[in-house]
Amino acid sequence: MKLDNIMVSVCVITYGHEKYIEQTIDGILMQEVDFDFELIISNDCSPDQTDEVVKSYLKDHPKSNKVKYFSHKKNMGAYQNFVFSLENSNGKYIALCEGDDYWTNPLKLQKQVDFLESNPDFSICFTDYAVLS
Repeated sequence: MKLDNIMVSVCVITYGHEKYIEQTIDGILMQEVDFDFELIISNDCSPDQTDEVVKSYLKDHPKSNKVKYFSHKKNMGAYQNFVFSLENSNGKYIALCEGDDYWTNPLKLQKQVDFLESNPDFSICFTDYAVLS
């Protein structure tokens, strides 16, 4: 069921990303937008401390109300984890960010939604990226 007030669902699947997941969440929650969005994090039974890192990070975060966090007790694999995150999304649009990636532009979502809303013949868009080592 799609909720009318959620414009974008940002889906993050994660597995073993304890070193990166905070930066991933930061890049998403720093988005400056004039619409509602939600962040769906689906942890595929990570063997490291990803679960603890996410829970600790969100505990006192002022935007934690935008986050739906799922910590699976059994590994389902990347594809099923991705499908799970999509099935639990409510947005008109879907944005993807892997648990070991992050966004650096606080206007990323706003620019993409503005484009899609102004160009109804388009159903997908993307942004530039940089590979950092």
